Amino acid sequence: MSIVLDAPRTIWDVPPAGFDVSLTTSLAAVKKAVKLALEEEVTACLSNVSWATYETTLQTYWGQSNPRFYYEKRNLLIMPNSSKHERSNYYLELFVSTVTEEWEVDCVGLGSTTYHNEEIDGGFEPDSCFYFRHEAAMRGKDKLDTATDPPPELIIEIDITSLSTTRQSIYAAFGVPEIWRYDGAQAEILALHDGRYTPRANSLTLPFVTPEKLTEFLQLSQTLSRLEWLQQARAWAQETRQGSSL
Repeated sequence: MSIVLDAPRTIWDVPPAGFDVSLTTSLAAVKKAVKLALEEEVTACLSNVSWATYETTLQTYWGQSNPRFYYEKRNLLIMPNSSKHERSNYYLELFVSTVTEEWEVDCVGLGSTTYHNEEIDGGFEPDSCFYFRHEAAMRGKDKLDTATDPPPELIIEIDITSLSTTRQSIYAAFGVPEIWRYDGAQAEILALHDGRYTPRANSLTLPFVTPEKLTEFLQLSQTLSRLEWLQQARAWAQETRQGSSL
């Protein structure tokens, strides 16, 4: 199985002519793709990966935040994390934490927790994820059961090296209602409707949050110190609360 450069910063595996599709991609091939993805800071996608190999991959790289793995119907996406990626994710996490504190909204964040379900034939590791309505149910939970536990109510996706649009079908299969997506320049808010994600003018979970406001604060994070940024985020949240019925 050969590896070729397809789109910018993305590597796909392409079976050669006459390749026996009944054969599955080995764990050794997955490890090779992980090594390549990390060294070259590119996203790698492997086809014909069995569920057993996917689960073994998760066990092999358990506890490592880099790379992240996404699985859907025998396709395995391997995503490395850049410093820009991590910084953007950090500030969006901090934004959620700050505004929910000021608005007195209970939430719990589970970071990049692994969600995988064999019946769905899929799995993902978000950049960040949060629960709001189900906060009490998820509070203190040490082990997820995706057959009975609800999906995250909000997922943050940073698209610096690849498009999360290739992963949205996985989130839809799990029933994730909302995504905040940032491509390094602009933020957008997406909501699940009839099995697909469509843009919204404001957040479902935090209605006063707009894509423009997310973009503004992400841009500010590039020039302000953390404390200066927090002061502005808190001031905005307090001002918004005073002018609302929160």
